[in-house]
Amino acid sequence: MNKRSLGLLIRRLRKAKGLSLRKLARQVDVSFVNIAHIENGRVVTSKKVLRQIARALNYNLDKLLAVGHKVDDDIERIIRKKPETLPQFLRTAKNLTDADWQQLTEIVKTMKEKK
Repeated sequence: MNKRSLGLLIRRLRKAKGLSLRKLARQVDVSFVNIAHIENGRVVTSKKVLRQIARALNYNLDKLLAVGHKVDDDIERIIRKKPETLPQFLRTAKNLTDADWQQLTEIVKTMKEKK
């Protein structure tokens, strides 16, 4: 896990929002020292705290988790449900362009609506 990259991102987002360590800590319901340790890459924090930080900073949770090399619980459940199929699919799709991913997303949405 790249704790340093995650911490730097959180610090950058916090400062862009004009929040102090203490104010973000109050919104996340942790100590400001905990936020400082996260920002400095000294601790690995829980997904729960990362969810709260993403919400407080109005930032995409999946992007924040990805920087921390984590996935949300619903994604973990999907991976556990399809342990062979999903990795194989992702390896096959790894070279898709953004436009390809958008098209694939629309196809899957259409498939889901037909059910």
